[in-house]
Amino acid sequence: MNSISKYLFPVALALLLAACATPYGIYADRRPIEVLKDDASLRSSVSDKLKQEGYTGVNELSVHAYYGKVFLTGELPKNQRDKAISAARGVKGVNSVTAHWFVPLKADSSGDAALTLRLEKNLVVSDGVTSSRIDYVVNSGRVVLLGVVESDKESAAAIKTARSTNGVRSVTSYLFKREDPHAPVYPPQQQKGQTPQPQPQQPPATQPQAPQAPLEQPQPQNAPVTI
Repeated sequence: MNSISKYLFPVALALLLAACATPYGIYADRRPIEVLKDDASLRSSVSDKLKQEGYTGVNELSVHAYYGKVFLTGELPKNQRDKAISAARGVKGVNSVTAHWFVPLKADSSGDAALTLRLEKNLVVSDGVTSSRIDYVVNSGRVVLLGVVESDKESAAAIKTARSTNGVRSVTSYLFKREDPHAPVYPPQQQKGQTPQPQPQQPPATQPQAPQAPLEQPQPQNAPVTI
């Protein structure tokens, strides 16, 4: 079952954003230009490495990189997951690898393309969110948010927007703040004996809210793998 990443819709998104009233044109990522270039190169290198290794289903993996932190998101046979992580970790410049594996579902994923466009539109018009900073992957209605945001408030707003988007089954966030480029991936890695950290709480609603998808914590096998 295919996962759909933000990167797969450049033309459709351009048409959608051109029709939106909210200004969008300037890419608002606050990472230094050198870091942006390094991360883009790292993302390409990891993708190429995985393809060279010949993993089955690797085309269904999305690769993202922020400050040298690499994220693998998608579906991959269980017997190939650790090998894929090891391959990514072996690429020069990789500081850490976080893997989020989707469990294959029998649910119809044909609506993911339309859902991806709805999600992008909602992020564009959402107050407190600069959508060009937010990357995402959609798989059978399950949404993973990734990227470097300005603040916890922006992270919470992005999560709320995703959860409120029609057709979203669940939301998992790997958003973290830009102020500390060495901050751990979000959610932080849980150590033995520690209780899970709570997700950002949404302010109480003053108006009836539309049903929202649950905010999920990654399963144990999806915990960040750091080096």
